[in-house]
This record gives sequence, C-alpha cells and structure tokens, in this order.
Amino acid sequence: MLGTIYVGMAGMNAYSKGLDVISNNVANLNTTGYKAGVASFAEVVYRNGSGATRGSSGASIHGAGVQVNAEQQNFRQGEMRQTNNSLDAALDGNGFFVFDRDGQRFYSRAGQFEFDKDGFMIDRISGARVMVSSESSSLGSLQIDPFRVFQPRATTEVKLSGNLARTGSSTFDLSNVTVVDSSGTKQTLKVRFVRADDPSNTDNDTDTDDDTETGDDTETTPPGLTWKVEVFDSDNKVLGSGTLVFNSDGTPASANTAITATVKPKNLPEFTFNLNFGEAGSYAGVTSLLSNSTSSVQVLKQDGLEMGTLAGMTFDERGNLEVTYSNQEKKKIGRLVLARFDSSGDLTSVGDGLYVTQQGRSPQLAGGMDFGLGRVSGGNLELSNVELTEQFTDLIIIQRGYQASSQMTSVANEMLQQLLSMQDGR
Repeated sequence: MLGTIYVGMAGMNAYSKGLDVISNNVANLNTTGYKAGVASFAEVVYRNGSGATRGSSGASIHGAGVQVNAEQQNFRQGEMRQTNNSLDAALDGNGFFVFDRDGQRFYSRAGQFEFDKDGFMIDRISGARVMVSSESSSLGSLQIDPFRVFQPRATTEVKLSGNLARTGSSTFDLSNVTVVDSSGTKQTLKVRFVRADDPSNTDNDTDTDDDTETGDDTETTPPGLTWKVEVFDSDNKVLGSGTLVFNSDGTPASANTAITATVKPKNLPEFTFNLNFGEAGSYAGVTSLLSNSTSSVQVLKQDGLEMGTLAGMTFDERGNLEVTYSNQEKKKIGRLVLARFDSSGDLTSVGDGLYVTQQGRSPQLAGGMDFGLGRVSGGNLELSNVELTEQFTDLIIIQRGYQASSQMTSVANEMLQQLLSMQDGR
C-alpha cells in the first residue's frame, strides 16, 4: 500500500508539471514567436538491488508510477501577422534568427528588430545584436550609420533622344538640362543644335557630266544631316561643342566623336560629361528623319545623383535588408543569417523567445531560402503556435489523471488506516 501511495504521488506530481506546461502555453498565447511546450509522459519502473531487467529470471520489475519531461517544445509554424513595421521579419519555413549578446549565441523565431542608440540592429526584446552577412563579413552585426546618407555623384553622361529635322528651322535649343556636381547640387545648362549644311540644296552632285554617261554613281552626304552642337551654362558661356553627323537613314553616323562639356561650379571641382546621342545606326537615341519637319530633343537620363537621405528599409524574401534613399536609389546593406538544426532537441529555451544549443550541437548557417531554410517575410511577425482547443483538451485529460492519482492515494491511505485500526483493536 505504501508503494501505491508513492505511485499516486508520482502521478500527481507529473500531472501537476503537465498543468504548468499548459498554463504557460495559454499565458503566452500572444507572445511573438512562442513555441508551445509539450508535456511528455513516460513510465517509471522499480528495479531491485540485483539490477533485474525485463525478461530476466529471478526478481521482477514493478511499476513505480509516471514521470514527465516538460522541456520539449512544438516547433510547428505559427500564423503570420502583418505589422507594417519595416524592421519586423517572420520566417515562413525552417530556421531561426541568430543573435549575439556579450559573445553568447542565441536563436529565435521572433523577428522584432530595431536600431539601438549606437546604430546596431538588435532584437527589440532581449537587446541582443542581430547577426547578418555583408560584403565585409560573412557573420557579424549591422551598423546603420555608414548607410544613412547616399553620397552624391557628379554627372558623367547625359543621354538624349528625339529628332532633329532636316527641314524647317535650322536651330533648336534644348533648355533646362540639369546635371549634378560633386556636392549633389543641380546645374542648369542649355544645349543648342544648329544645322550646318543647307537643306534647301538638293543637288549636291558636283559632277557636271551625266552620271549615266560617266558611270559614276557616287553621291555626297544628303543635306540636313550635319549639326553643330554647343553646350552653354546659365551665364551663356560655352562649355563644350562638337559636330553631330547622321546617316542618310537618319541614324547617328559611326564617324561621330564624343561631344564633351566641362562644368566649373563655384568653389567646387570642375567635372566633365559626355553627350550621348545613341549608338551608330540605332534609332534609340537622337535621329534626323526625313519624315519629321519639327525638331524635338529631350534628356532621356543622366547618371549624376543628388545626395540622398535614408527614407525607408525593408527585408526581401532572402533576408536582404534593402534601404531606400530620398534620391530614389536603393542599396542592399546586409542579409540576415539564419540557423538550421537537425533536431528540435538541439535547442533549450532560456526565455525572451531565445534558445541556446545543447552542448556539442551546432547549426548550419545560411541565408533565407538557402539549404532548405525558410522564406523571410518582411513587415510581418510569426505569432505563437499555441492552439487553445488543443490546450483545453489536454487540460481535461491532465485534470482527470490528477484526480485519478489523487483518488488512488486516498484509497490506499484509507486502507492503511483500516489496517492500523485493526492492529490497535487486538
């Protein structure tokens, strides 16, 4: 009967620990990245001093109740919730975020990130630094300060497109051409096109003999296909000039040389840029088509950049943190490092949604969508994977088990009391 009491107490103790697991799961129903604990029950047997084992002759093995392992966790995927916080990230699939705090490595499914006062990206809850890979390091922390400003870049090329008419007005001015100096300041220029040959002269054959009689079919360059180009600053000073020649089909000729202009901003270094009219024989740039009688040329693009300030950031599905600047430029400054474990048993929870590895265990490190790791979902968080219906079902089972163990202990105690009373009555 004493053994029965001990077995009942073992059951009550085990079910009490199982109740603790369920209550902790329910309490963390809304905890980001929380993984539900699992109470795993196992049989306990009594082995006598001779070390008897199952199936051996001699002494037998007696059941001694139940024990529980309350450290196991269910790592199934939790639901996603959109937060619209660009530094939040969730993992859709396998993997853990990797953190570092005072030289100790942690792992987590809760991707609530922010930058601390020193500019390092950290976990918002624990304050641990988030591990990323970058051009300079395969595993390290991310410091945002070097990326808060996008450095300006002086213009080196201005691409033009449009058409210069062979007839009509022989002059065309392209005003308000903006280029960028080394400080990121815009400089406004003007490009003037002047037709160099006479479009009204349709007889360019200097041979007085009839071509049929002489057999000479050579023709000079058709009229209206040669233009003088000049670049002026805001003070109407010439910064550069050159000649633009077209083929008879209206495309730029291959004999053209680059037309450059040198800008000398006040108190800044001078810079030189090229005017790009398109490739020879191509209609993608500036043309001189016979069918068009009106000139119209515009700037297609220029490669100078104004200074840009940090305007936003987001994670892509591979875990790259891409920042956007006020000048519309984008740059990938780091990629989240993810960890993959062979077994969930490799991890032990230490609170704050953090896990550490068991002694001797090490994960495989890679980026999102590499080596079976999950996809990173920026602007989202993974919710707790606790299912209330499942927890309440387990609660009922554990409650009944606890009641049964308690009843068994009570019955054994009553029987023991009866035995003692019988002995006292002799």
